[in-house]
Amino acid sequence: MSEKYLSLKRADRRIFNASFDDGLVDIFISSVVLMFVVAPFLSRYLGDFWSSAIFLPIWGLLFIVLRWVRIHVINPRKGVVKYGQYRKRKLTLFSWIMLGLNIAFFLSGLAVGLVLPSSPGWMTLFPFSVMVLAMFSLAGYFLDVSRFYVYGLMLAIGPFVGEWLFQFYNAPHHGYPIIFGIYAIAIFLIGLIKLIKFLRDNPLPGEDHLQWETSNG
Repeated sequence: MSEKYLSLKRADRRIFNASFDDGLVDIFISSVVLMFVVAPFLSRYLGDFWSSAIFLPIWGLLFIVLRWVRIHVINPRKGVVKYGQYRKRKLTLFSWIMLGLNIAFFLSGLAVGLVLPSSPGWMTLFPFSVMVLAMFSLAGYFLDVSRFYVYGLMLAIGPFVGEWLFQFYNAPHHGYPIIFGIYAIAIFLIGLIKLIKFLRDNPLPGEDHLQWETSNG
């Protein structure tokens, strides 16, 4: 009985984790990270607040687009799974965590933009790094998505690498466009690869049969 329960539990976990293997979440995270690449250049013209606030409607639009993709492209290929109360709570928690990440990144970008120009140094980076690492670690733990731990670690050490580039190589804007640009591209490519792999491995119902008939004349 216990072995059967463990098998069902593992199957339930695999199905739940499949919800995050289509790459859409990664693509959205990359758009959030992109703020730290573009905002420093916009602050000269828009100010520190609006250079970050301008991303809010962009994220909202991207969320709508990705939501459309999930409903009309992803779900027809994998079906719609009705989770129990335990998984529903986890998905609700995921939504709140992502909302918290967006707000945290926005406030952090604003705070860093206001603090760094007047008080450059390593100590101002610790609150941002601790917060980012904590948020992604919570997401990885509650949602069983191990790559979120890696994202959190990358983004936590990013400001320190950027500050090092600034102090020793005079990188513009404390090195943020460089290091976070690399991170945004890397996370986006991970999401894109996952999305392409998902579409390749999960054709629409009947599509795989049509491809077989075409290849066999």
